[in-house]
Amino acid sequence: MSQIQLNFNEISLLAEKFVPKLLFIYTDMEINNNVIYIFYKNINNSEFINAAKPFNPTIIYDEDQKNPSVSQNLAQSRRDFDSRSLEVKVLGGDGLLNEDTGSHCSVGFWAKSIALNAFSIVTAGHCYKSGEYSYYQWSSTSSSGLLIGPMIYSLNDHYDFGIISLDYDNVVPTFSIRNDDDKEFKELIITGGAPVSSHNVHICKSGYTTHLTCGHVSGLNGIALRNPEGGGILYDLIITGFVSYYGDSGGSAFSFVSPQDLYSVFVNGIFSVIGAAIQPIDKIFKELDKRGRHYELYLGK
Repeated sequence: MSQIQLNFNEISLLAEKFVPKLLFIYTDMEINNNVIYIFYKNINNSEFINAAKPFNPTIIYDEDQKNPSVSQNLAQSRRDFDSRSLEVKVLGGDGLLNEDTGSHCSVGFWAKSIALNAFSIVTAGHCYKSGEYSYYQWSSTSSSGLLIGPMIYSLNDHYDFGIISLDYDNVVPTFSIRNDDDKEFKELIITGGAPVSSHNVHICKSGYTTHLTCGHVSGLNGIALRNPEGGGILYDLIITGFVSYYGDSGGSAFSFVSPQDLYSVFVNGIFSVIGAAIQPIDKIFKELDKRGRHYELYLGK
């Protein structure tokens, strides 16, 4: 085991001991060192930082994220429909609105139960609220009235994902990702699913708030400490630099099949933590299998 890996393991143990707030921990192979990425200087993580210094991490403080694409995305959506009479395709990256609380997240991808042949949406587990979720189209500020179903399973400690069952007939499952801001490639076709295996590769996400944004992979072994009061710790995350914001949670994380093919994509997981971190697709299905819930990525078959 390399010294970098040994140091990473020690820093991880310190994170579990001190439970610092709002930061990422990961190995960045481009700089060949472990990184502690801190989002806010005014949050006191000094006890953890001082304890980690003997293991020589690179400390990075995040600058305030300015997102010009948010204001540019306020144009009226092109999808007007009467929810009482039409079937509507729901794509990865589309919005999800909890009808009881008014909170919103994003669709990651559609999955199919192997045993029951039933469809479900995979999104972020921290989006869990009781009640039913409806389709929430990009740039909308009110309910579409198009119900999907409740979140029947969620995990928000160690891993972050949830399952929303499809309980209504007006919603049509798809194997596509929303990209309405592009004039030519408005729907990206999912041809498969796989975790990211290399540093510095190009990766994108589609979500309700910031729509489609892209960046590069910084780390494959990310740890996220999210809650300002401490809270749960997430592991095995993909760390990347794409723009994200509240409401994008659960959205599709993906990579293009090739630089020459801007129509076909592989799903790599779902967006989990602003900053940004991705919950890998293989961890989602493995954790579901462990709990007796057997799903597969829906690819139209």
